[in-house]
Amino acid sequence: MKAPPPPAPKPTVRPKPSPTPVSYPEYRPAPRKAPPSGGPSLVSLTLLITAPAVLAVAALRPR
Repeated sequence: MKAPPPPAPKPTVRPKPSPTPVSYPEYRPAPRKAPPSGGPSLVSLTLLITAPAVLAVAALRPR
């Protein structure tokens, strides 16, 4: 006995475009934040994080 054919897929309903134009608020770029003053520089922070990792990899590598 043959299995019945699978049901046909139902068509998907697509939303219709809005008949009236949509208005968006005017684009305003975010104000620039001042760089942090008095703290360590970005280079110092990067070295503080990466230097111990590099030394650990060099010390723990298989010989």
